[in-house]
Amino acid sequence: MRFVTALRTERRYEAHMFSRDSNGIRIEAMTEQIAKTKAPQLPFPADLSGLPEAQLEAMHDAAAIVLDCERELAQSGSSVVMEVLRDQGDFLIWERYPKGDLFDLKNHSHYFYHAHVADEMADGENGHFHLFVRPAEIAPDLEPWRLPGAVVPEDPAARFAHIGAVSVDNQGRLIRIFTTNRRVTNETLYRADDMIALLDHFAIELDTPSKSVNRWLTNLIPLYRPQLEALLRARDATLEAFVREHPASEVLEDRFLQNTSEVFVDTVTQIEAIEEALGVDE
Repeated sequence: MRFVTALRTERRYEAHMFSRDSNGIRIEAMTEQIAKTKAPQLPFPADLSGLPEAQLEAMHDAAAIVLDCERELAQSGSSVVMEVLRDQGDFLIWERYPKGDLFDLKNHSHYFYHAHVADEMADGENGHFHLFVRPAEIAPDLEPWRLPGAVVPEDPAARFAHIGAVSVDNQGRLIRIFTTNRRVTNETLYRADDMIALLDHFAIELDTPSKSVNRWLTNLIPLYRPQLEALLRARDATLEAFVREHPASEVLEDRFLQNTSEVFVDTVTQIEAIEEALGVDE
């Protein structure tokens, strides 16, 4: 079944807008400005024609769930942004939502949502979800990548790894996926190939703060897996280049390096690319 034709109409739903200066949502401005290294931007859409059919089918199945979650939320007058901020008080810049983060202990996964100052986010971005896995229970022999500035907790159970961040607009629609330097999330850094092996383990199977939000985030991983793999490899290349260019830097703690790779995405276009690679007819 081809999703795109119907999707172009259904995605034009109305949702409450989140403004950073109205509707009771307050932010606190940062006064310090730092000129940061620009993250490399990956091309989109990607050519998916070389992927195995089984992976393309899994991506297509994940797309169906992502669309179902968006449709369910829209029909109730909500969005992923509204759900994750529900009953959380004022939406303050840098604060993490839901408060205390959201942990799925069974799946060794967690996430939080927050916002930066406007010039540190994409145009039209409301905020982003940071997604993590805890390798100790998934791949206990995995070795951290000890670049200059690495922080590795002695207890493996205390180590968490950042898969990536998912940016959404005011209506909760996905606009960007990106990776960050270690200092941004205080993660334990692992090489891209090790992280890629962990992608399938990210899952949030909880009903709070919203089952639809959790299913949406979980299924973005297989839907955008080719982009996530490319982003993680580009992250490693960015870090290695920074080490070469700044040999005295504690690269993983360097405040001039924040985002390490990014790609601007659109779910309609991603589905079109999947269906083209699968040879799905109109």
